[in-house]
Amino acid sequence: MIRRWVPVRVPVLAAALALHCAALAFFPRPAHAVGLSQLYDEALSNDAQLQSARAALAANSEELPLARAKLLPQVSASLTANRQSTDFGGGFPSSYGNSNGYTISLTQPLIHVDTWYGYAQGKLAVDSAQASFAQARQDLIVRLGQAYFDALSSQDSLAIVRSQKASIAQQLESARRSFEVGNTTVTDTNEAQAKYDQAISQEIAAQNELAVKLAALQQIVGHPVERVDGLATGAPLPPPVPADINLWVDAATDANYQVALKQIALETAQRETSKARAGHLPTVDLVASRSRSSLGAAGAGNFGGNFGGGFGSGANTPAPGTPALAAELGNLGSTYTNSTIGVQVTIPIFAGGATQSRVRQTLALEDQAAADLDTARRNAALSARQAFLGVVSGLAQVRALQTAERSANTSLESNLLGYQVGVRINIDVLNAQDQLFSARRDLAKARYDTLINGLKLKASTANLTDQDVLQLSALLSPVDDGSLTALPQVPAVPHPGVAAKGAAGKLGRRALPNAAAPL
Repeated sequence: MIRRWVPVRVPVLAAALALHCAALAFFPRPAHAVGLSQLYDEALSNDAQLQSARAALAANSEELPLARAKLLPQVSASLTANRQSTDFGGGFPSSYGNSNGYTISLTQPLIHVDTWYGYAQGKLAVDSAQASFAQARQDLIVRLGQAYFDALSSQDSLAIVRSQKASIAQQLESARRSFEVGNTTVTDTNEAQAKYDQAISQEIAAQNELAVKLAALQQIVGHPVERVDGLATGAPLPPPVPADINLWVDAATDANYQVALKQIALETAQRETSKARAGHLPTVDLVASRSRSSLGAAGAGNFGGNFGGGFGSGANTPAPGTPALAAELGNLGSTYTNSTIGVQVTIPIFAGGATQSRVRQTLALEDQAAADLDTARRNAALSARQAFLGVVSGLAQVRALQTAERSANTSLESNLLGYQVGVRINIDVLNAQDQLFSARRDLAKARYDTLINGLKLKASTANLTDQDVLQLSALLSPVDDGSLTALPQVPAVPHPGVAAKGAAGKLGRRALPNAAAPL
């Protein structure tokens, strides 16, 4: 009796396909791929964190000129112009007059110990700003590399899921045909259908994950990214050079940017302690000034005079009935010039205990800076160890996963062949497919993690430069849509109803006993 094939779970399949089409419409597949070096050039101009660090460098670089200014002469000038009026009362006319003047002063610090320590702190502030900017630029490489390979991993995962879905769809069709001709039961079809529905769900999740990772990459480069170049097939993964972990740890504890910044912070704290102690010392300044004042008074009433080189107006003749004093005031006018130069010594005697308190405070801050430096060195050593071990173990893991992928590929081919001759069921083939695609996904992630750890290893020793970006970009190549980056293709699934006899012939048949042969 031949059983006819009956469609199984048609509503579920239709709903899954509709959901899949909607996901494709919502997440259009990008077409243009960009490389790491191009994105790095764009990130140098567009990354907000690097721009902030660049502005901080410009601002903190002014600490040295500000500190130097306190050692240079301070010159100031002032001008005055006044008009005065005097009322004598008793019916006497009022008297008025003008006055003006100027003052120029100069102060040159001669001995200010605290200012010299402040000047040394200004130099350290510039060094700290430069180290912070160098670290920000190095962090940009690590952040961009992490975001790039996260996007590439998601991109590969989506391609793998799509390839897996296509293989499951092929296996589902094969199960239906086998069920139609009576070679399998409906269970095989249901299992394949369940796997296919799961693959659609995984594809939607992979599309969403890729969109998120590309958005993270966009945040760094400042524009949307559709697709990134993949790791070239057979691209070598560079091992750490030198291969001694202790050399990397020693270099990290000495040259790491965080260590350098904490070292500068400790030196700044030490200068601050010295500056606080200088509060007990006297200060010496050279001071000089020159001033000129011109006084002029106009006459009484409407009979003003011209005094002090043109101040006021009118005749100097007293009016009838004007007192003699008022008349004399109408003739007053004078100019004064004063010039001084000298040395000013300021000796602090008592400041309410503020100086001693400030010294104790700076000593405590100095201890804090020393502890922070020790912490930074330990963190740098730990980062170097983790990155080094990540590279070494990653290389070993890649080799193991390459072997696992080949084994999974062979296992899938064997299960397909066994399925043809009836010694394997459909679920065995589906499980073998899952194992193969899982191995491919793990292999791709291990490759990218190894490269990222290589960047972090160099960053731990402050040795990560633009040249490393170029070398890493040389390992990448454009990838076509739908391809599996640096991964072998899935073996084709043969039609069970057509190839069963040929496959059985390949496996061989047991020879029947010859009836004519003697027993």
